[in-house]
Amino acid sequence: MEAQRRLQIISGHLVPHGASRPDVLALQRLLDHDNLELRARMKDFFKDELYVPRYDMDLRYSRELALQRLAKFCRAGFVSVTDFRLSPLKIFAAHEAAALADPSMATKMTVQFNLFGGTVLKLGTARHHQGLLRGIDNMDDIGCFALTELGFGNNAVEMQTTATWEQSSGCFIIHSPTTLSQKYWITNSAVHAQWCVVFAQLLMGGKNQGIHGFLVRIRNDDMTPCKGVTIYDMGHKIGCNGVDNGQLSFKHYAVPREALLNAFSEVAADGSFSSSIPKARDRFLKVADQLLSGRICIASMMQSVSKLSLTIAMRYAGSRLAVGRTGHSDTAILDYQLQQRALLPLLARTVALQIGLNYVKDRWAAASGFDGKPVDPKVGLEVVVLCCAIKPLCAWNAETCATTSRERCGGQGYLSVNRFGELIGFAHAGMTAEGDNRVLMQKVAKELLGMLTWP
Repeated sequence: MEAQRRLQIISGHLVPHGASRPDVLALQRLLDHDNLELRARMKDFFKDELYVPRYDMDLRYSRELALQRLAKFCRAGFVSVTDFRLSPLKIFAAHEAAALADPSMATKMTVQFNLFGGTVLKLGTARHHQGLLRGIDNMDDIGCFALTELGFGNNAVEMQTTATWEQSSGCFIIHSPTTLSQKYWITNSAVHAQWCVVFAQLLMGGKNQGIHGFLVRIRNDDMTPCKGVTIYDMGHKIGCNGVDNGQLSFKHYAVPREALLNAFSEVAADGSFSSSIPKARDRFLKVADQLLSGRICIASMMQSVSKLSLTIAMRYAGSRLAVGRTGHSDTAILDYQLQQRALLPLLARTVALQIGLNYVKDRWAAASGFDGKPVDPKVGLEVVVLCCAIKPLCAWNAETCATTSRERCGGQGYLSVNRFGELIGFAHAGMTAEGDNRVLMQKVAKELLGMLTWP
């Protein structure tokens, strides 16, 4: 009865007087956009006891719980890294569903499937795919993505990590020459990852051929770091403590020639270099390509933060009673303009952003390059702009929704069990992960100004 009364109060504020009630299922289909049956199955799967929110955990347990949750989800077979080729919208749908259940699990998943797995799939060839893609899908092979360095984030093109070709051994020697060249904030690396896609300046006979990706083993079978690899645990954070972020450095670490992800560049056994991409700058843009889909993944997760925050706040506002016109505590606080003016504009903005995100997903999927078809440069640039814009918009909205919802729930919103703490922490991670929001919006402005010159 209480739930029914609460829903009547909420719908009374969302449906104009005298109007017929909207088709809720039709609205859900509009917002979910794709893979409707899959989404329903994933949400039902997350009702398992393993995914019940838990709090007051130490760091080690938080990380192991996130790993267990992700492993169980992956082994249920909902998505595969190969879906980037066949059905990329399934990947994004999985991010939306996972973020509702556990932000830490979702963060580990986006690195395993998008940044690590997607990069191996797109930049690698059969020699990298055989055996490893299946291990990525079922979590037998856990990976990480080492692009950002301590001194080089948004300016990653100037990174200092090197991969020097050594003809005598037929190996690349990966080396971190300075403190600033440490790979930094590397998700999955502190505890769980055996593999890493390492980005480094490729040096061939003293000539810098630009940044390339290498598939590198960083831990032995017993999970000890490989000789020549140093791994530091970055410790406790303000949120997402189920994620094991680490720092990586390499000391003259030899990896075989086959470690080079060679879909676009190759080093032959005789030491000759070839590439289908003439310019070194363009090679960097190609190897960092998964950051674009990564921004859609983050936007998808941020939308879940917004939806979950507003759902909790609206339900609470529909049931919490305060003093009304009668002078008694018989009026839901959603009847107050204070609550309405705080929450309803955010609800409208979240709906609008979801429709926009769905459009960006479709545009990216049609121009992802995973199908091997050439992409018109102008279309490609439009997709870059869309990906760089939607992530900041969704992340900023998530932080506003989570913070405002917490405030509008009063003291109840301050309890960990009501989830706002983890949602606020997750939103803050989304604002700087895979591109600082304000820097990305600067890029959007730059590219839009450039488009004014298009014929």
